[in-house]
Amino acid sequence: MKYLIILFVLFSFSSCYVRIGELTMISTRNVDSKTDYKLIEKYVVGKAKSNSGNALQIAIDNAVRSVPEGEFLQNVRISISQNGRKVKVEGDVWGIPNVNKQVTKSVKKEVEFKTGDKVTFRNAFGKIVEGEILGLNQHTAIIEFTNAFGKKAKTEVKYEEITQIGTN
Repeated sequence: MKYLIILFVLFSFSSCYVRIGELTMISTRNVDSKTDYKLIEKYVVGKAKSNSGNALQIAIDNAVRSVPEGEFLQNVRISISQNGRKVKVEGDVWGIPNVNKQVTKSVKKEVEFKTGDKVTFRNAFGKIVEGEILGLNQHTAIIEFTNAFGKKAKTEVKYEEITQIGTN
């Protein structure tokens, strides 16, 4: 009975995974040496279970793809289960960060349009056009602008589609 208790205690304190190695970098994709990669997230874990022998590749992909811009792992620890079918990969994910996340935008809460304000908007062809507000309605403004033929024209534009560039 004592031997059973000792074995139970030994197994309960032993890990399900055995560390088989530590690597500086690992990836399942090509890494461009000329690209300036950045650290995206520290200590990411990827696990996989496979009978066909590709568990390491799946675990690496799971770790890298868990972070949206991830490309490869650095400071990697690889562990396998005692039966060899489960693989765990731990490391720091590096990649090319999305530029939009680094830009901070600040806008006034309210923009008040007045008759005579200089504004821009997109015309029917998608070009940005400058004009002047002639009148205001509840949801739209009447804007006078110079069309593609060089003649003065008027149009009605929703407030959401107008950008104020100068005030009267």
